[in-house]
Amino acid sequence: MKKILYLTAAVFLIFSCMVYADTKEKENGEKNACPALLGNAPQFSLKDIAGKEIKLSDFKEQGVILFFWASWCPRCREEIPGLNRVYLLLKKKGINFLSIDAGETEKRIRRFMKSTPIDFPVLLDASQKVSQSYVVVGIPTFVVVNKNGQITFQNHFWPHNYEELLSCR
Repeated sequence: MKKILYLTAAVFLIFSCMVYADTKEKENGEKNACPALLGNAPQFSLKDIAGKEIKLSDFKEQGVILFFWASWCPRCREEIPGLNRVYLLLKKKGINFLSIDAGETEKRIRRFMKSTPIDFPVLLDASQKVSQSYVVVGIPTFVVVNKNGQITFQNHFWPHNYEELLSCR
């Protein structure tokens, strides 16, 4: 009789723990949809490959995804064909996407673009001041800046939940 009582208590305890863990997992999942903000995005003004000045403030109230890269970076080069396809999708959804080349001259980027088509905007950060202000350590780096100008994501991989991250407050 004691064995049955202990077994029943053990089953009840295990079941209770499972329900508690499932509840906590759901709570954490909701909280992780909008992670802790990483601070205000540093303002910048850079010229694109055509010479047009682009400012982060141009995207106020909209949000933007930034892609820091360089033509010498193998992983960056691998990302470009996929990002060309993603850019078309983002454009249809009205989502802003900018790439920021870190540390290279316009001449070098133009030469690179002859062999590797790039459909998305390319901004030139030859001095790397913008890259440094975003504390870019290693490339590629993706940064999501929400509608309030706050960084909600910064990492070396594509933010698959970018729509949620853009709308986080």
